[in-house]
Amino acid sequence: MNLNKSLITISIGTALLITGCSLSPFSANSESQTTEYKNVIDRSGSPEYMRDYDFYDHQRFNPFFDLGAWHGHLLPDNDEGMGGFPGTALLTEEYINFMSNNFDRLSVLKNGKKVAFTMDAYSLPGALVQKLTSDDVTVELTLRFASNRTSLLETKVTSDSPVELVWDGELLEKNHAKEGKSQSDKTIDQAYPNYDRMLVATDDGLTVTFGKVRATSSLLTSGDSEYQIHKSIPMNTEIDEHKFTSKATIAGSTTFYTTYSHVLTAEENQAEQANIKAILANPTAYLSASEQRWEGYLDKGLTNTYATQEQERVAVKAIETLNGNWRGVAGAMKFDSVTPSVTARWFSGNQTWPWDTWKQAFAMAHFNPDVAKDNIRAMFAYQIQANDPVRPWDEGYIPDLLAYNTSPERGGDGSNWSERNTKPSLAAWAVMEVYNTTGDKAWIEEMYPQLVAYHNWWLRNRDNNGNGVPEYGATRHKAHNDTEGNMLFTVKRGGKDYKYAGIEKYNRILAEGNFQHIEVPAQTAASWESGRDDAAVFGFISEEQLDAYVANGGKRSDWDVAFAQNRAEDGTLLGYSLLQESVDQASYMYSDNKYLAQMADMLGKDDEAKEFRDKADYLATYINTCMFDESTGFFYDIRIEDKELANGCAGKPIVERGKGPEGWSPLFNGAATQDNADAVVKVMKDTSEFNTYVPLGTAAISSPAFGPDIYWRGRVWVDQFYFGLKGMEQYGYREDAVKMATAFFDNADGLVQDGPIRENYNPLTGEQQGAPNFSWSAAHLYMLYNDFFTEEK
Repeated sequence: MNLNKSLITISIGTALLITGCSLSPFSANSESQTTEYKNVIDRSGSPEYMRDYDFYDHQRFNPFFDLGAWHGHLLPDNDEGMGGFPGTALLTEEYINFMSNNFDRLSVLKNGKKVAFTMDAYSLPGALVQKLTSDDVTVELTLRFASNRTSLLETKVTSDSPVELVWDGELLEKNHAKEGKSQSDKTIDQAYPNYDRMLVATDDGLTVTFGKVRATSSLLTSGDSEYQIHKSIPMNTEIDEHKFTSKATIAGSTTFYTTYSHVLTAEENQAEQANIKAILANPTAYLSASEQRWEGYLDKGLTNTYATQEQERVAVKAIETLNGNWRGVAGAMKFDSVTPSVTARWFSGNQTWPWDTWKQAFAMAHFNPDVAKDNIRAMFAYQIQANDPVRPWDEGYIPDLLAYNTSPERGGDGSNWSERNTKPSLAAWAVMEVYNTTGDKAWIEEMYPQLVAYHNWWLRNRDNNGNGVPEYGATRHKAHNDTEGNMLFTVKRGGKDYKYAGIEKYNRILAEGNFQHIEVPAQTAASWESGRDDAAVFGFISEEQLDAYVANGGKRSDWDVAFAQNRAEDGTLLGYSLLQESVDQASYMYSDNKYLAQMADMLGKDDEAKEFRDKADYLATYINTCMFDESTGFFYDIRIEDKELANGCAGKPIVERGKGPEGWSPLFNGAATQDNADAVVKVMKDTSEFNTYVPLGTAAISSPAFGPDIYWRGRVWVDQFYFGLKGMEQYGYREDAVKMATAFFDNADGLVQDGPIRENYNPLTGEQQGAPNFSWSAAHLYMLYNDFFTEEK
C-alpha cells in the first residue's frame, strides 16, 4: 500500500510538470473560456477501414489528440455510435491507423430494455463531450488526456433506480479504402498476417495486444504495443475473437472513470502503469489539470483584441491543430516534437522536419513555449558531430527528416528518416522568438553554440565558390552518388530510361541536347532543401509548359541546372551544390547573422557579434547588388558563372524562369533597400502577377511554369503568404498587407468552417488541397491572427 501511494504521488507530480498547472477540484459547471469554442474542428466520424483515406491518401477523419499522446478519439456521427468515441486512432510508430469503429461503446438497460437516448455530442479545446438524455436516465461523458499515453473518460450516470451498463466493441477487419477509388478486398489480417491482434480481458478492463509488423510504408509495431482499457467500476467481460462485451450493474446515480492507453513498447507499458493507477486514484484532479492547461493556452494565445469572432475561431483552430500534432518522446526521438500532421499518411507518428519545426515553434512560443523549445531541441539532438559514425564531414548539419525509426545506416529499419538535405536557415529566427516570449536567457545560452555550428556548416559545405553566399544542394548520399562519389542521374531518351554517373557526363549530355528529360536526385534534394519542392527557380517545369515556352521564343536550356561537387581541403567529398545562389537562402542567412549577433551580444561575445553583423552587411549589399533585376523590379536567384562578374557578383539573375516567393524574401528578412522593396511590392500588388483571388501564390501568373494546382508553382502556402505580408509591413506597406490578409481570410476555402486546416490553396479559386490538420499552415494562420487579422495595430 505504501508503495502504491508513493507511485501515485510521483505520477501526479509528473502530471503537474506536464501540465504546468496545480491540481484542484474539477467542476463541469465552472466558468470556462474553452466552452466558447465548440466544434471548431469537426471531430466526428465512423471509420470502416484501418486506412480510411481521402482523395490525397490521408485519413479523412480528424481525431482528438492532446498532450503528446499516441492515440486519438472521435465523436459519433450517428446514433449508432452514441455512448462511445469511435475509431480509436493509433499512431503505429510512423503512421496513423484506425483500430475500430466503435470500441468501449456504452449502452444502458433499464428493466431489461435498452434506454433510448437523444445525443448532444461536441468537441471543446481539450475535450470531447457527449450528453445522452432520456425521460429518466441521463449520461454525461467527458474525455480528456491525462498523460502522453493515456486519455481519461468521466462517465456520469443519473438514474433514480438500478440500471445495467453494457459496453461493447469490435476491431476493424477491412484494411484500406480511398475516396474516389474502389476499395481494397484484403482484410487487415490478410494484409498483415503478423499483426495478430488479440483481445484479452483483465481484472479491471481489457487489453488489445498487437504482433510485430515492420511494413515500413504503412504499419510499424514492436510486438509489445498494446491498447489498454482500465475502469474504476467492477464489470464482467466476455471475448469473442475480435469482439467484446462488458457488463456492470449500478444501484442508481453513479460517476466512474475509464482510462485508455496506447503504449508502443514493453518499457512504455511498464512505466505507464504507475500513471494509470495515479489517474484512477484521483481522476478529477487530472480532468481539472487538463481544463486549466487549455485555459492557459487560450489565455496566452488569444491576445488580439481587434480580431473578429470568426478570426478568433481560426486562431483556436490553429492552437488545437498544433497541440494535436504534438507527440511525446518515443522511439529515436529524444524530446517531444510536433509533426506536420497527425492524420497525413507521410507526416504522422513523430516524423519531424527542420523547416516545419522552426515555423511551428515560432507560433507555439506564444501559447505552449515548453513544447516549442522541445520541438527545436528534438531537431538539434541529431545535429551531426565531428565524431559521427555515418557522416563526420557534415559536422553541424541538421538532417532533413527525423522519425521514430532511424535509417538502416544508423542501425534502424526506418524508410522515412532522411539525411539527403537540410532546410533553410530559419532556426535562429525561431529560437529568438521563443526567447522574446519567455525572456529565458538560459535558452539562448543552450542554443547559441548549436546554431553557430549549423550556420558554419552552410558556409563550409554549401558555398562552392567561397564567397559567403551558400547554395542549396544535396548531401553525400547513396541516393545522389555512387560509391566512387559520382553524381547519379537518369536520362529519358526515345521513351527509355538510361542511368549514368558523373557531373562531366551530365554536362556533356546537356550540351548535346539529345534527350526528353533528365532526372537528377541531387536536384530533387536541392529543391527539398529550399523547402519548395518543385519550384520553377530550380528548373522544374512540365513538358507542356516547356514546349509552350520554346514556342514563344525561349530556350530549353534556360531550364537546365548545373551542379558542382563540394569538397573539403583534404579532398573529402562533402556533397553537391546547385550552381546558383538562391535569394531566399541568402536572405535567411542575412537574418541568421542578425539574430546570432543579438544572441552574441546577450552572452557577452562582442567579437562574434561584430563578425556576424559584418557578414549580415555583406549579404545585404550582395543581395541588392547581384540578385535584383531593375527591368522587372524583382529579386531572383543568380546562375553561378565560371568567373565572377565585374561587380563582384557570381552571375546574373535567372529572370527567365519567372517570379516566385523567393523574390520577397529579402523584404521578410529585412535585407532589401527601400527602393528595391518598393519595386517588389508593386509586383506583389499587381493582379497580373501575384495579387490573385487568394494572394501571393508560389509562382506569378506570368511565370512560364505557373499552374494554380501545382504544388510550389502556383498554390498559395500560408508560410510564404505570411512572409510576404511581413515583408510588406517592414517597408511601410502595412495597409496593403492587411488588405491581402483580409482577402486571404475571406477567400481561402474552409478557414471559418469546421474542416481541418490544410496545406495550401488554389490562388484563383481558393480551393484547399493537401494534408489536413497541417502544422505550418496552422502556425502561420495563428501568426496572421496575431499580426494582420486586426482593425488596427
